[in-house]
Amino acid sequence: MESAIQLIKRKAITLIEQKIARTGRVLAVRTWAPAAIIEADLHLPGVNMARWSHVQHMKCRVGDWAYRDYSPCGWDAGTETCTLIIDAGHEGAGVRWAATLQPGDTVTYAGIASTPHRPVSDAHLVLLGDESAIGHFYALRQLAVNSLSIRGAVAFANASQLDASGEYFCDFSTLEPVAGQDRHSGEALVQWAAGQQFHRDTVFYLVGHIPMVTRLRQWLRGKGYSGAQIKAQGFWK
Repeated sequence: MESAIQLIKRKAITLIEQKIARTGRVLAVRTWAPAAIIEADLHLPGVNMARWSHVQHMKCRVGDWAYRDYSPCGWDAGTETCTLIIDAGHEGAGVRWAATLQPGDTVTYAGIASTPHRPVSDAHLVLLGDESAIGHFYALRQLAVNSLSIRGAVAFANASQLDASGEYFCDFSTLEPVAGQDRHSGEALVQWAAGQQFHRDTVFYLVGHIPMVTRLRQWLRGKGYSGAQIKAQGFWK
């Protein structure tokens, strides 16, 4: 049985959820096969997407008192629609929730807010991350109307996913899928970056697993890039 404190806490959380909760509707769901990626197109009435100048994060309710942040991308302010690209290659409440989504479902969320990331104008942008960063990178590309160029790499933990991932990146051909090898240390992305030629004014966006982000940042600083040129955001531990 619940203790009195647990009951009070649950009721308090329920009241807070009722006050802050907003809802949207699932329009379509697609799965990248064989990659463990789920795309969900959403209609979010009342969301002013025309004001988005930074990558956003949407706090979705994925279970009882459980929320996960996802990056909306491919938004259309006129129709109030966007897409979530969800990394489903691990266990967790968010993955279980995403796997059950069907067209017509209601999505409950606590809000949408800006992340620190926005494309730097008149600069060359390089994006480095894992599967959890894909939606974030698509959002950066959509905002990067005044950037000189945008390219990068995404490390996939399962090498068998690479061919399919290249197919799904066909509309973002400068984003290259690479075999993760040891995704958590970022070594695959360090190896990819070491084989590239970057402009000295390049701005790097590092997104995903926190140890991977840390490894990449250390490597870039060791190559002489300034802290202002490195935009890092860790998603998970």
